[in-house]
Amino acid sequence: MKQIIAIDPGASGGIAWVDADGIVCAEPMPDGMTAQADALRSLAASIGGATAFIEKVGGYMPGNSGPASCKFARHCGHIEAALYILGIPTVQVAPGVLGTWPAEKPERKRAIREAMARLYPGLRVTLKTADALGILTWAMRNRNGQ
Repeated sequence: MKQIIAIDPGASGGIAWVDADGIVCAEPMPDGMTAQADALRSLAASIGGATAFIEKVGGYMPGNSGPASCKFARHCGHIEAALYILGIPTVQVAPGVLGTWPAEKPERKRAIREAMARLYPGLRVTLKTADALGILTWAMRNRNGQ
């Protein structure tokens, strides 16, 4: 079985994966580029042969400042570069793969968190890990079509 790492980039995002024992795991996005690269390196070593599914994010979002958009784009680039250097193939996933959710971000994040908590009752699902778990779930269900 091909291993999967699912990533919701951003400071309020997270990483989800299935460990070597088949247990679904998730953690908030580590703080800073070094911690993120270390987390990805550790995952690559522990599960091996993984493909990363990362949320496809746009550039500028209305309401965000130019500097904030640049900072976010650099952060996403750092994650993609770390995956590349680690030899982990990457698939970008459109946010819409998680299904139809409320339009307002706070309501949408809560709805996804609640759905993932029902799907993974043994896991502490947070707002930071919910989207990554949704991407992981989608990837596990659709990996044969990649």
